[in-house]
Amino acid sequence: MGPAKPWYALALSLGLAWAPRVPAAEFELSPVEAQRVAARQVVIRVNLDASQHKGTVRAAIRIDAPPDLVFQTLIQCANALKFVPHLRQCQVRDQATDDSWLLVEHVIDFGWYSPSVHWIFRTDLERPHRITFHQVSGDFKANEGVWEFEPTDDGASTLVRYQAFVDPPGFVPNWLARSTFRRELPEMLSGLRQRCEAEQSPHEARASPR
Repeated sequence: MGPAKPWYALALSLGLAWAPRVPAAEFELSPVEAQRVAARQVVIRVNLDASQHKGTVRAAIRIDAPPDLVFQTLIQCANALKFVPHLRQCQVRDQATDDSWLLVEHVIDFGWYSPSVHWIFRTDLERPHRITFHQVSGDFKANEGVWEFEPTDDGASTLVRYQAFVDPPGFVPNWLARSTFRRELPEMLSGLRQRCEAEQSPHEARASPR
């Protein structure tokens, strides 16, 4: 990958100067939520403002794959295009030589409902346990969050926790913003699980004794 263009370097310097104000994604599941996660359901908590247009969302899901595989699946554009709803373009624009961060460009197309949403965000990578992200340029008023990956005792499965504060562009209708929080986030997490577990199956087959 070639050297960063000047404005990318500026974006990165701004990103470094402004550390994301994102608390840990980890949150304690209630007994009912724990049962739902064990039953392979997606747990979603949404806290929106009065306009129902912006707010904080938390989510949890169990994936039958180890944390390193889930981590790697999540940061690859080729995979993201398969399971992120409405994502039409994904490109890594720059990255650290030690793979500690990525600068990623996304274009989200809602069709006739809304103009496309374009944003560039920095992800800070703590393999294989944590990913934080925040917008450095683009259409969102704010978009920052964190993913955390907790292995089960045997290391074969992962509890994924996610938290984000999102303030969508003003041109995104309220009903579409609500749909993104409440319907498409579970769809994305279920797609991530499907992708990870499909990748895990060949690994398990190769590891099985003949």
